[in-house]
Amino acid sequence: MAILALGLALYVSCQKGASSALTPTYVGDSACMRCHADITRAYASTWKAHSLLSVTSGLRRIENFSQAPVYDPYKDFYYRARWERDTLYFYEYRLRESDTVFLRKERIDFVVGSGHQTRSYLLWRNGFLYEAPITWYVRAGRWDLSPGYAEGRNSRFSREIQPACLACHASGWVAVPYTYNRYEKVGGPLGCESCHGPGSLHVANPQDPAYHWRKWSPLRQMDVCSRCHLEGIAVEKRTGWRPGDSLAAYWAIFLPERPELGQFGIASHAERLMRSACYQKGGLTCTGCHNPHPTGSVPAYEGRCLGCHTQGCASPKHPSDGCVGCHMPKGPTSDIPHTQFTDHYIRVVRSAPVAPGFSPKLVCATEAYPAPALVGEAYLKWYIEERPEGWVLDTAVALLRGGERPAAFARALLLKNRPQQALTAAEKALHGDSTLPVLELYAYCLEGAGLVEKALQVWAEIVRKAPAYPEARFRYATLAYLTGKLPPVEAYKILQAVWAEWPWEPQVAYNAGIVAAGLGRNVEARRYFSAALALDPDYKPAQQALARLP
Repeated sequence: MAILALGLALYVSCQKGASSALTPTYVGDSACMRCHADITRAYASTWKAHSLLSVTSGLRRIENFSQAPVYDPYKDFYYRARWERDTLYFYEYRLRESDTVFLRKERIDFVVGSGHQTRSYLLWRNGFLYEAPITWYVRAGRWDLSPGYAEGRNSRFSREIQPACLACHASGWVAVPYTYNRYEKVGGPLGCESCHGPGSLHVANPQDPAYHWRKWSPLRQMDVCSRCHLEGIAVEKRTGWRPGDSLAAYWAIFLPERPELGQFGIASHAERLMRSACYQKGGLTCTGCHNPHPTGSVPAYEGRCLGCHTQGCASPKHPSDGCVGCHMPKGPTSDIPHTQFTDHYIRVVRSAPVAPGFSPKLVCATEAYPAPALVGEAYLKWYIEERPEGWVLDTAVALLRGGERPAAFARALLLKNRPQQALTAAEKALHGDSTLPVLELYAYCLEGAGLVEKALQVWAEIVRKAPAYPEARFRYATLAYLTGKLPPVEAYKILQAVWAEWPWEPQVAYNAGIVAAGLGRNVEARRYFSAALALDPDYKPAQQALARLP
């Protein structure tokens, strides 16, 4: 009987290089507090200082927990949030008439978002961090599916929160090497060093200008904000960016062309500001209007406008104190429902018709002439994450053909169902990169090319390198069992251990059940198939296997 294998994992590496003795390290807000008490206290009252919070009894409850449940018509699941004493739980359930025919209950460990616009929720299980499927939308005062979960894309409780996600929402997290979303600790909200960079050298020598924000060029200051507030498709050039570094040296960030100027995303602030004459001619940066830690009274935004535009508005019809309302109108964001943000493209707002037959393309926001391979990888990510259209993938393949980014080329070819060519590209990628994503990619290419025994050797190597990554052991045991390279009893032991560590993956329970049934352990097989269906009631292989058991 065939065993269902997990699908192709297309991950972006988040591994960091080893630090040298001269590399600055993070010291925490308490070290800043000793010399900058007033600034640290001022920052603690801002939205950013509440960007990630642990769910405890003291968490401020801004949500309405008595609302009707959220219903996903595509997956046929209902969702409800509920406090039980000091613990927050999310319930996922399915109804048939008035009967509950499926019920899943998950504890929530972290809240993401200050509560100014949204609150999303995270689960931390055995060190693995995942997003929950519903979000509280503050302005609308309602629960709804989380961003990216609507219209059939509901990944339920399985969306991985990788370091690239935490980088814009948290500080102090410690990732487990050779994993994607496993952490020794998750940390807390954004802190001083999230914008100023690791502070150990500054603590040792406070006069060192390398750490002083005001001594950075305006472009370097904008780069710090742009790292999270320039929404787009980010292609990493090299690892290790820190505040104060040139963003373009580490990342190429691409934006889809929008059919009309009025469209913007929830984190498009830097992109929109950089379109403006205030930035291009006047040198305005984010901190010209936004003080991240105000210790005194804050002037109205219009007062800051009038600091340069001393005569007020050129139009006599406009008041001199309504600059933002007219020239930076609020509107809905293109990517997050139920929200309204200020458009940071400062301009005389005029409506413009959308050209017929508009077809978006990607443009680079961080450099004028990005290398074709960078553009190709951006199109590949766009295809995977947002635009699963054939022309997007074809564009990626054409641009990556030069071979400068072989891992991305291999992924694109694998998606085009050309595993032999993908294998050649993956082998080239391995010459300079032995991180987990590339090793996994190589193993999948070998499988696709029919070289299963070689793939098994690679999975065994990944198991040795990544003992904290259970999917590698799952994959190894599955392939070894299928090819007869591992006795069923040994494969079963590995799958049992993986299930104990990863008890929310229905494929693991299903495979363990298949091997148990093959060993004649039908009671255990029934327990595993039932566990798979308790996680995913629509998992047909488990339904069929359970029905065939004597």
